[in-house]
Amino acid sequence: MKYAYLGPEGTFTESAVRRLTGGSVRQAVPFASVPAAVEALTSGRSERTVVPLENSVSGVVPATLGELVAHAGHIRIDAQVSLGVSFDLMAAEGTQLSDVRRVITHPHAHGQCGRWVRLHLPHAELVTAASTAEAARSTADSRSPGDAAIASSAAAARYGLTVLASDIGARQDAMTRFVSLRRSGPEGPTSDRDRTALLITSDSSDPGVLTGVLGELSVRRISVAWIQSWPRPAEHGRYHFLVEAEGHIEEGGLAEAVVAMRRGVDSLTLLGSYPYLVDRALERTAA
Repeated sequence: MKYAYLGPEGTFTESAVRRLTGGSVRQAVPFASVPAAVEALTSGRSERTVVPLENSVSGVVPATLGELVAHAGHIRIDAQVSLGVSFDLMAAEGTQLSDVRRVITHPHAHGQCGRWVRLHLPHAELVTAASTAEAARSTADSRSPGDAAIASSAAAARYGLTVLASDIGARQDAMTRFVSLRRSGPEGPTSDRDRTALLITSDSSDPGVLTGVLGELSVRRISVAWIQSWPRPAEHGRYHFLVEAEGHIEEGGLAEAVVAMRRGVDSLTLLGSYPYLVDRALERTAA
């Protein structure tokens, strides 16, 4: 297969694959979880893997961040795309809003739609699923009049569900960012919209380590787009840092900064230099 992605069919991640491939998902295979999709890449069964990284309302996707840290040095980000997302409440045909007793969806969708659910379904149980499309599929399989899913209108059509309420997210401008991953190798050519991701680790307990790293970027007028920390399980209170900077690693200023940054930390791993695409149109073609 060419692409593995977080499934089942009908996820927003499938839409990201379409965006990255120019519309085709014929060589893409869905997987039940982020780790399973990444394992397809690391084992050589797929050429690329596409998974969600962050939502503009609910924040980072921990499973993806964990996989990036666990496989640093062996996989690279080769593209990013942000898509506008919209959520609907759906259930089996004949279900009324007053019938709903359980609301099933991905934790990020719960976070974005929680206010609406608390207002309109205050007694409903919140149940998590691996993806919004999985929530729709499980709701369709159960056929229970008490079950409802939060996903996209396209997922409702795909799994034969009836939309009970549309656009129930807290923000109409919500976006989710996805990354395309490949196995390690030479970076792609530069473009006019590149970013570079680095994984930084230091055994020093000096709180100024991260400040020094960022200072090397600052003095060269390189913008930092994103910073995340990830705990080191065997070393309580110490962290890996993921830093995303504007520009390509082959550009002079960023390349110089990386050389300088390496001198102040124990390890610095390139996670990739890649084009970053943004599509602000609300995505209604997948869940």
